[in-house]
Amino acid sequence: MPKKSVLLTGATGLLGTQILRKLILQGHKVFAVKRAGSNSNINSELVTWISYDSYSQNLFDKVSQKIDIVIHAAALVSYLQKDKEKIFSVNQDWTLKIANDALLAKVDQFIFISSVSALGKNGVNNIVKEDTNFSEQSFITNYGKSKREAELKLKEMSEYGLPLLILNPSVIIGPANKYQSSAQLFGYISDNKPFFTKGIINYVDARDVAEIILNCVDNEIVNQQYVVSASYISYEKFFNAIAKELKKRPPFIPVPKSLVVFGAIIENLLSKIRSKPPTLSLETAKMAGSSIIYDSSKLKRELNFSFRELHDSIEWTAAEMQKNGEL
Repeated sequence: MPKKSVLLTGATGLLGTQILRKLILQGHKVFAVKRAGSNSNINSELVTWISYDSYSQNLFDKVSQKIDIVIHAAALVSYLQKDKEKIFSVNQDWTLKIANDALLAKVDQFIFISSVSALGKNGVNNIVKEDTNFSEQSFITNYGKSKREAELKLKEMSEYGLPLLILNPSVIIGPANKYQSSAQLFGYISDNKPFFTKGIINYVDARDVAEIILNCVDNEIVNQQYVVSASYISYEKFFNAIAKELKKRPPFIPVPKSLVVFGAIIENLLSKIRSKPPTLSLETAKMAGSSIIYDSSKLKRELNFSFRELHDSIEWTAAEMQKNGEL
């Protein structure tokens, strides 16, 4: 397989780090994009780091050679209402800026890492696939809206030649700062929090997502969209599994969704008095108790892919976070 020149955004994030490692292992030349001031411990002669301090910059102007593939993994994940404008600025406007520049640069593949949050919620028996109908009446977060709007605009651009591939991962499990992404769930258990909510969590290992991306690169897959989710489990069992691995007491007090929403309302009022961000946003509370299942059967069938087991993901994440002093 000929080696490619790849522009990777979000290269220091939970998922981006795993993608970068896979690209290096396969010998691809990577132009890894990071925010000015952010750091990475990955060093390789195959990696050229590109810092940016403005979303209006043309990243292709900072690259010394033609880019074959763009993997856009950068995103702003927030469920705070005060971040709404920034969420859309990063997840929608910046995405379209990069895609437009990629179209002009005539890249061979533009891979957009979206989210299951952008998908429809009206699936039969609560099962959601790539083509599940979207209803404007369904609850969707600002984060989900920003990803969905980006998807719709990118699909329009694909009609003008953008070689688009969209991946919609569920909750990505992997090591990170204990206050970052899904690693917060490990931090929650490490801090001996007593509460858990009913409902289920759909999950996928960060290493699996990275492998799927490289699979799509190797096979030059475009004009496709895949849900990327290994399976689902109740929050109670999920937290119990993490607690067992960390040798901590699992959460033992179930909290109904109505109480979670009420607590979020109170917390948001108090946050304004304290002039600090709320620890529980109203959007997060509304997501509590979800019973939606995201179906990756299309991906499994077309890419012949098998996902890792949950215990493997939890064991790996816990070990890496403990090694890095995060737990």
